[in-house]
Amino acid sequence: MGFATSVSAWRSRLERSSTGTGLILVLIAYSAFALHDALVKILVAHFDAPQILFMRSLTVVVLCLGIGGRSVVHRGLFSPMRNKLLVRAVLTFIAWLLYYSAGRYLGLAQMITIYFASPLIIAVMAGPLLGERVTLVRWVALGIGFVGVLLAARPHGSSPLLPAICVALAAVIWAYAMILMRQVSKELRGWDQVFVIAMLFLICCGAMMPFIWKTPSLPQLALMLGLGLLSTAAQLLLIEGVKLAQASVIAPMEFSGLLWSFVLGFIFFGDIPAASVFLGAALILLSGGLVVLSEIRASRLKAA
Repeated sequence: MGFATSVSAWRSRLERSSTGTGLILVLIAYSAFALHDALVKILVAHFDAPQILFMRSLTVVVLCLGIGGRSVVHRGLFSPMRNKLLVRAVLTFIAWLLYYSAGRYLGLAQMITIYFASPLIIAVMAGPLLGERVTLVRWVALGIGFVGVLLAARPHGSSPLLPAICVALAAVIWAYAMILMRQVSKELRGWDQVFVIAMLFLICCGAMMPFIWKTPSLPQLALMLGLGLLSTAAQLLLIEGVKLAQASVIAPMEFSGLLWSFVLGFIFFGDIPAASVFLGAALILLSGGLVVLSEIRASRLKAA
């Protein structure tokens, strides 16, 4: 009996340790994504979204091949999970194309705040699609977060409605892509997933280049290629974090990017968001906090 109790306690500590590591990786990933979004907003003032995605993806593909070699191609294209991975790649492409395109018209804080509908949707989808239990507290938290997204999406001043709708739609698509990521990550390494997604981006955006290409200056070219390095690091951290913790637990950690969006928006663009964006962000942070507290309480009860 004592041995069984010790094994159970050890297993519980190991699970909590893995979850904690997963959360840290995800926090770093979303900080990198926030910086990535700020750099994208600088570039979309001068270039179409597909060209930015093309140059970014070119960097990612070269990185993957340089580090993983031809085995990355084989594992990505011939894995039993390749169909789900392809669907995830297509969804991610659509989501980012919508998101990048909207960046020309929205402030960084407003854009990222609206996009934060995605972790709310992930927490809901995790129940039926991943078999994760969604508690009453989570449903209440999701409702609060949804109100926050609606407040942040309200047009104000010269901010148009259509780009806000594009970001909201991107959030829904990204949420399902994240669910697929958790399923695919059980069979495929991070490098394999990143390579396949980047290749799809490269092919789709490459087909548009004869019609939209604008020759960048050297600093602009460096910025585009730098996006590839930053996004690769962020995606790998996110994929590894998703492996270690439940999707519904990780989802609220995406809210950390909200804080960065306000800071970076002010530093790079001098943005001071409207009061409705601040209020919406506060509600979304409250929503995430409720979910995290709920998980901590559940973990303690399980360990007791």
